Amino acid sequence: MANSTAFRFALFFSVAFALLTMALGVGIYWSIHSELRRDLDQRILTERSSLLRQAAGSDLAKAVADRAAHEHGDMRYALLGADGRLIAGQTVAGALGPGWSATLFRKPSGEMDPARALTVPMAGGVRLVVAADPEAIEELDAHMVPIFIAAFGVIVAIGAGGAFILGRALRRRLEAVDRTANAIIAGDLSQRVPLSGSGDEFDRLATTLNLMLERIAALLGNLRQVSGDIAHDLRTPLTRLRQKLELGVAGGGDAASLREVMIDAIEHSDDMLALFAAILSISEVEAGGARVRKDRLDLSALVLDLAESYRLSAEDKGQRLSAQVDPGVEVDGNRELLAQLCVNVLDNALHHTPPGTAIAISLANGEAVELVIEDSGPGIPAEESERVFGRFIRLERSRSTPGHGLGLSLVAAIAKAHGGEVRIEDNRPGVKLMVRLPKAAR
Repeated sequence: MANSTAFRFALFFSVAFALLTMALGVGIYWSIHSELRRDLDQRILTERSSLLRQAAGSDLAKAVADRAAHEHGDMRYALLGADGRLIAGQTVAGALGPGWSATLFRKPSGEMDPARALTVPMAGGVRLVVAADPEAIEELDAHMVPIFIAAFGVIVAIGAGGAFILGRALRRRLEAVDRTANAIIAGDLSQRVPLSGSGDEFDRLATTLNLMLERIAALLGNLRQVSGDIAHDLRTPLTRLRQKLELGVAGGGDAASLREVMIDAIEHSDDMLALFAAILSISEVEAGGARVRKDRLDLSALVLDLAESYRLSAEDKGQRLSAQVDPGVEVDGNRELLAQLCVNVLDNALHHTPPGTAIAISLANGEAVELVIEDSGPGIPAEESERVFGRFIRLERSRSTPGHGLGLSLVAAIAKAHGGEVRIEDNRPGVKLMVRLPKAAR
């Protein structure tokens, strides 16, 4: 426990609180003590003045004797000669100099009575002593000091106990995080930081860490999938490339045959380069995120231009492409990336629908900017509508068509980088792909 930072912090604040309490207690004690002392001194001064006024028209010794003979509460009186001999009043133990002092008065019973005395020099070397019993101050010392010491001891004990309990509680919560981290370091990525259910800052931290771990696990799973898919998708073109090159080397044919082999090899190389280019594009968009450069963009003009450029391609395949675009729809975005998004969804619609399919693209400006591309083709099974946005995901009927299953993955990455989202719905028949983007800031 001694090497626990939490315990040391708790102990430090407990000691600081105890010292502050002690300082406060000492301050209160001295304040009360000083006030009682001032009150006692004021009573002695008042009594001296009263005694001197009384003795102004008579004998001072007689006035002192009268006062001493008649009990005046806790007041004490004495008149001493120049040689220290008692002239009148009560017997004083010890010699007294002028001014304030602590002295002892002898009671008739012989007991010594402590008092605070004021000695006033008079004519002829006579000294007048007026004193008072400091009983209130003695009671303060007798009762308050032990109480304060006991209270301080209780505070120290509570502080030390609280530091131990707090340090232990913090250490237990932090050890749960440490165990989870060590388990993950050991390779168990399924471990998560446990929650206590209290909803405190440790639970909030644990929730954040668990979300981070979920994200890391998803990224690692995606990395494993991408690695496997890349290896799978590259195996076939690399095998074909090797076979073509082997045939070219072993065939010993004429220059025209070798040229045909080389052209075929270049086409396979271009296919692999296109695959890597698509992967890099997705990675760059996902890594850029909020840092993607964005400018005010007329999305209506961009969508109309792309729709017009794809219209002839659709007609060549026997398809019908129509566009319904609201004018003046603006977004804050990257023109190249949003153009790539539109190109990918249009390519996807043209390549995966048969002749005779109607393809419609629309752009509307409501609560958000909504770009919709819908067709009347064979559609996508409902259970595959989310899966198609993953990398290298190709439906069974699309295995024979060119591509690597990265188009919609790039679309989703671009939409997310612009603060938007993309989803697929059943168009009955066909597919409706919707891209929602935030409106341009005013």
